[in-house]
Amino acid sequence: MGGDKFTSLIEAILFYETEVVSYEKLMRITNLDKDKILDIVNELNLDYQKALHGITIAEVAGGFAFQIKKDIFPEIRDIYNIRGKSRLSQSALTVLSIIAYKQPVTKGEIEAIRGVSADNQVRNLIEKGLIEIVGRKETFGKPLLYGTTKEFLKYFNLKSIKDLPEINELKSDEYSDDE
Repeated sequence: MGGDKFTSLIEAILFYETEVVSYEKLMRITNLDKDKILDIVNELNLDYQKALHGITIAEVAGGFAFQIKKDIFPEIRDIYNIRGKSRLSQSALTVLSIIAYKQPVTKGEIEAIRGVSADNQVRNLIEKGLIEIVGRKETFGKPLLYGTTKEFLKYFNLKSIKDLPEINELKSDEYSDDE
């Protein structure tokens, strides 16, 4: 590992923080640009891979966070009796997918796509912190608009919403192009 001050500083910040540390925060603290920060994180990750460390730095939700490496996570889960992420029902995943791809979107628009009520799924997804109210639509009744959160990005280990697969790359028994 390079012995420079910024490498050590970024590593210590990521270790100390319990949540994702944004690029903006790291740039503000270090006065480095985004590319230099990414270079340092990549350098750290190369060291973690070479030395067989049990951690890695993941780029998620517009920033970075330490994560346990996937190949040893099952052992850590057993040792510490870690419960997995709560599973989402198929209907909650459907609603979440609609919101992720169509955001901002109203509950009425979600229900028009699904053909059934989305009340319970929207409420549950808000409680889990995966979606949030992002405004009101400028139309009759001013219905609420929903969008995904940083927690959504963390849950699915995405850097940004742009990392979602293209809609035409997805396979689904429920929806097809010929409908």
